[in-house]
Amino acid sequence: MLVVPFGAVEARSVSAEAQLWYTLSAQGPIAEPFLYYLEAQPRISKDDGRVIFRSAGGVRATRDLSLWLGYAWIPIWSWEGDPALRQGESRLFQQVLFTPKLGELKATVRARQEQRFLPGTTEVSHRTRVLLRGAYPLAFESRLSLIVWDEVFFHLNTVEGGPRRGFDMNRAFVGAGWKLGKHSSVEAGYLNVFVRRPSADTNQLIHTLAISTPFNFM
Repeated sequence: MLVVPFGAVEARSVSAEAQLWYTLSAQGPIAEPFLYYLEAQPRISKDDGRVIFRSAGGVRATRDLSLWLGYAWIPIWSWEGDPALRQGESRLFQQVLFTPKLGELKATVRARQEQRFLPGTTEVSHRTRVLLRGAYPLAFESRLSLIVWDEVFFHLNTVEGGPRRGFDMNRAFVGAGWKLGKHSSVEAGYLNVFVRRPSADTNQLIHTLAISTPFNFM
């Protein structure tokens, strides 16, 4: 699945830029089998900045499988122009999260369905995204892990004045994680984001320094 999108996207010129993404998140049990998830993710570029606020409630189906329902709000700031704070996006999402441990490898498979309410449009944009992730602790230092993940996005419908049906973007990450304590860690690495922009002259490539501090009590 991770290779298919690139064969389906037409050859076009690409514009590149650099960004910084930081994610602070927490998840854990409320009262078994019910779970919570909270996230704040600021993203900074040369032209604008935004923050993704996510919250979700989940139900643990098995030890490694959980089902989630959540909401996200994304306000956007522009560094130039008036007003400085632009109208953002709201979205609902549902997801299935599978987190098996294969020997020393901690794997994550996440399938998420989003309903996006975008400014300037009257229709709901439906998007599917699938993430595959692996974290492997290094033999010489158990607190240090190599982390690799990839996530692919597809639009399921075309919205007038908004996204078009088909492949949307791919995110590929490689980096490292350091365990700070029993429930916390810090992760940092390079995130490559390729975005299909059918309504623009070029597609977009974002070279991202991605840093995250997850707190996991599950």
